Amino acid sequence: MSDPDPDFKLKPWQRFHVRITMVTGVIVFAVLGVMGLVFYDLAYSTEFTALQARIRSTVGILSRRIDPRVLDRIDRTLGPKDPVYRDMYDDFYAICSEDPDIYTIYILKRTPIEREFLFVIDVSDDPKDSAPSGDRYRASRQVLEVMQRGLDTVTVEDQMTADKWGLSLAGYAPLRYADGKSYGLVGVDVDASHIDEMSSRLLVTTFLIFGAAAFALAVMAILMGRRIRGPIQAIDFTARRIAGGDFDHELHLERRDEFGLMGHHFNTIAKSLKERDFLRDTFGRYVSPDIAKKVLQDRSAAALGGEERDVTVVFSDIEGYSTMTELIPPQQVLGMLNTYLGAMNEIIDQHHGCIIEFLGDAILAVFNAPNDVENHAQVGVNCALAMRARLDEMNREWESQPIAEIWRKAGKEKLRARVGIHSGRVVAGNLGSRTRMKYGLIGDVVNVAARIEALNKKLVTTLLVSNDTWQHLGFELQAKATNRGEHEVKGRAHSVRVWEF
Repeated sequence: MSDPDPDFKLKPWQRFHVRITMVTGVIVFAVLGVMGLVFYDLAYSTEFTALQARIRSTVGILSRRIDPRVLDRIDRTLGPKDPVYRDMYDDFYAICSEDPDIYTIYILKRTPIEREFLFVIDVSDDPKDSAPSGDRYRASRQVLEVMQRGLDTVTVEDQMTADKWGLSLAGYAPLRYADGKSYGLVGVDVDASHIDEMSSRLLVTTFLIFGAAAFALAVMAILMGRRIRGPIQAIDFTARRIAGGDFDHELHLERRDEFGLMGHHFNTIAKSLKERDFLRDTFGRYVSPDIAKKVLQDRSAAALGGEERDVTVVFSDIEGYSTMTELIPPQQVLGMLNTYLGAMNEIIDQHHGCIIEFLGDAILAVFNAPNDVENHAQVGVNCALAMRARLDEMNREWESQPIAEIWRKAGKEKLRARVGIHSGRVVAGNLGSRTRMKYGLIGDVVNVAARIEALNKKLVTTLLVSNDTWQHLGFELQAKATNRGEHEVKGRAHSVRVWEF
């Protein structure tokens, strides 16, 4: 038996182990993605909050150390030469020097104009970037909102600002006189670039983790493919062989896992199907293959009982068979009979007929039971004509062979068969008992077909059909038949009209 070709080829993404890897990959990457986002947000938030706390603490301390009345004593005309200015400048510069993250510390005094402030002191880590005392500072709308809150309470920006120094974060604290009147505010700008650098490192780390996960999944897919693809292909191949009828093929999976169990079960199924196939073939030799198939497929078909059906019955008998059995040893007759019955069986099967039984040399066949046969009368007659034509061929083949001596000793020139055909309604079904039964026909149709077959001897014919059958034939077949009149048949009150082919 040739290897069955697959109905279709699986795409790579349709393979089981690939789907498992894809699903696992989606889950792993989803979990890693969520964890990465949570970790990134947590780390960023922690670092940002810590920086805000540092700025808030610094400006808060500065605001408590600065007395606005001292600031009022600064002579702006003297600028850096003013002793008060100089002392405060040095103090701020020392703070900037000790904390390298601090860009600048400055004091802004309020003016009547809402968005404008005056620099009182501006100390930067680079003196060149410091604004002179008395310079005006016009705040942008975004910064003004934070600074206005800083006039009332310690405030730190919620977002980093990009400027010529890089990313920075500013904090403000109010400066008030003893009577609560607002003087202005003290501000601190802090380098926040390390937060951005930390974010970049987190992203790089996340991508490295994703890459490692992808590599691990790829390795897992390869290993899983080797462990799964082989058994699956073997199971698929075995299943196709079994589906093609090769029940001798065994699945060899020497594994102590689910695939090993599956291989054992596959082999058990193959053995069971082989036994069932043997049973069906053997059963089909004793009954019609159609009946055997129906019983094996539908257990209810094996129950006693039947159904009414319109059928055509073909009854065939070898002419002079009794004389042959008297003159010739039974073993020789049996060989000839089996050859004859085998050829007739083949023709009846080709015409979808059902052989009810072999009665010695006689054949009882029915059309339209148990399976439906359209135009069963015409099919039955065509089958009988084909049986006669096949017998003529066999006679020509046997003419020069020793087998022909069987009927020649009985006084026959060649082997002849007489056929009777009748159509009508019967009950077709299982007859017998619960432990032993047969598929059979109940009704007058079978008896009439047998009596018509017997009329061939009286009329010296070989093929007779009843008028009930003839009426259901097509015009072409009807024209080939010859009316042989009405005849009395044993066991029936009314005569039967028969037609000869």
